[in-house]
Amino acid sequence: MLAALLALLALAPPAPRAAPPAQVASPPATPPPAPDPLRLLARLAARDPAVGDVQAAAAQVAERATPDPTELAARRRTAAWLPTLSVEAKADRQSYRVVGLQASGEVDYLRSSPGTSIQVRATWELGDLVAARAEPAAASAAQTRIRHRDEAVRRATLLYFERRRLLALLALDPPVEPMALAAAVLEASRATAELAALTGGTLTFRSEP
Repeated sequence: MLAALLALLALAPPAPRAAPPAQVASPPATPPPAPDPLRLLARLAARDPAVGDVQAAAAQVAERATPDPTELAARRRTAAWLPTLSVEAKADRQSYRVVGLQASGEVDYLRSSPGTSIQVRATWELGDLVAARAEPAAASAAQTRIRHRDEAVRRATLLYFERRRLLALLALDPPVEPMALAAAVLEASRATAELAALTGGTLTFRSEP
């Protein structure tokens, strides 16, 4: 009887294994909230110099690079009060010889009469007191200087807000691809360096958002 039960147990199929307990999937990580655009722009504006200071610095750098031509015309008008001096010196040596007979006897002598003269002449260009000859060129150079200053102010203004736009994009919507992210960071750094050069390094700018 026992042998028959053992034979039946050997022929019975094995019991199915219990399925492992199902693993509960962890919820996806919640990304950090994006910064508020208005607060971000306010923070960027608070740490950067004011746009008026940037424009004034760019204008000063451009003016220092080109001397003021009106000063040249003013110095020319002042110089008209100074005379132009010329000095002329002459040395004249005249001599004559007398040979002949006189009551006292025969004469033969050489008479010399040297002479020296110095002449000093002073002349004034009084026309420069009314209108200096350098004034037309100075007026043209002054207009060129003003154009260079205005161009420097315009470029500094464009770079100022372009740099802020690039920094805001890096903070609000940074590129996912590493190469695109590196290119965006380099572009912001380039705008920062150009702006610092236009203002002569007198203002401090940060290249990170």
